[in-house]
Amino acid sequence: MKFLVVLIALAALVFYLYNRVVTLREAVISSETAISVQLDRRGKVFDSLLATVKKYLSHESEVFTKITALRAQAQSANPSEAKAAEQELSKVVSSGAINVAVENYPELKSAEIMTNLQEEIVSTENKLSFAKTGYNNSLEKFRAYIASFPALFIMKFFPSLNLDKDYWRLDETAIKQEEERRISFD
Repeated sequence: MKFLVVLIALAALVFYLYNRVVTLREAVISSETAISVQLDRRGKVFDSLLATVKKYLSHESEVFTKITALRAQAQSANPSEAKAAEQELSKVVSSGAINVAVENYPELKSAEIMTNLQEEIVSTENKLSFAKTGYNNSLEKFRAYIASFPALFIMKFFPSLNLDKDYWRLDETAIKQEEERRISFD
């Protein structure tokens, strides 16, 4: 009877240890996937945000150029040209392309859009950093657990549970490339 109890207890311990190794192993794989998801998100978000910002900057540049030309034309000596320029200037203002403040300077949206872009870049990079840290933490827990007693015996009997993964880090070449990487609006 005692032998049966010891055998059941030993089997329960093996099942527990095995399941714990599997759980930690899957946490590492899930954490690694989270990095991929964030890298994919970064690429898509940055591409669309940069395209949007470039479009707004181009539009605002065109609006400022047009307003400057119309103001210069409105101040011309020819009354008919001045009247036509004033009407065109009124159309630009009333079309909603710009909001004119009390000082008659256009209030455009590029500053707000640039601020939103900066916030999204920081947010995305933080999410990616958290994903990488989570992966490294999961891998550390997994490695520590499978190296500890008695889980190391489970790894001897079930070597397929082992993971051949490295901690998230950049090699020297990648570090140099990342240090030089900048976002450009060219």
